Amino acid sequence: MILPKFDYNAPATLDEACQMMANYGDRAKLLAGGTDLLIALKKKAVTPTQVVALDRVDEILGFCADEEGTYLGSRTTAAEIATADLGPAGQVLSQAAAQVGSPLIRNLATIGGNLVTAMPAADMAPPLLALQASVVLQRIGDQRELLLSDFFVSPGEQVMLPEEIMSMIVLPRLPEGCGGAFEKLGVRKALERSIVSVAAVISLADDGRTIKGARIALGAVAPTPMLAHDAAASLYDRKATPKNFAAAAKIAAREARPRGLRTSAVYSRLMVEQLTIRALTRAYEAANL
Repeated sequence: MILPKFDYNAPATLDEACQMMANYGDRAKLLAGGTDLLIALKKKAVTPTQVVALDRVDEILGFCADEEGTYLGSRTTAAEIATADLGPAGQVLSQAAAQVGSPLIRNLATIGGNLVTAMPAADMAPPLLALQASVVLQRIGDQRELLLSDFFVSPGEQVMLPEEIMSMIVLPRLPEGCGGAFEKLGVRKALERSIVSVAAVISLADDGRTIKGARIALGAVAPTPMLAHDAAASLYDRKATPKNFAAAAKIAAREARPRGLRTSAVYSRLMVEQLTIRALTRAYEAANL
């Protein structure tokens, strides 16, 4: 299939890329790994007159950490994140990254692209929601940081302006005694979009049994990746027991808003319940490591 005609731009710096986006506006599309954009171009789902490639912009590549948190460049690939040591809580993101597409796709797909496409089934969105992540959006002369929970609007739509580029994802430093886990249901083992996914992060008190905080995020069961606020709140100050995990999972299933596109709403809710139990159980085990 032949790609539509467009001008190809290869800026060397983030400022240069931002200037191009300011000039071109909604006539341009950003190209990072290209695993989503190239498919959209071939299908003529998008027809930009300008493509701005980010593969030379090293400022948004890789990750680092300090006492405040972890900073992931938006060009960091799923493969790099899958093998990163992000700690007992951060492993929820590594586990999700390891299930993005196939090995070839993981070597190309970027964390920024996974978020910007704003797909309900995006694998890395639920873990980032559970980790209280925020995103940094850059444009000429300005930048803004907002919580990922405020980023998604609807399927395929988020709050970015045409001239903005996502430069960084910020993970706040979590206290000791935190653990995370990710669970995904798909038809196949690889190259499969989620039917349901669940990410859980819990924080334990000094006794190693009492839950002092929890965040549960769901993917592919609502118009956007979402937090199951009530399910997480039900665990506060309770013991980490199978009974309490099962009760929270039932609440998470009620909070889900499946659209019934790839499977029935009933089945989606049942799978949310089962995967939430698994994710909470594994997150608890990770918090005790």
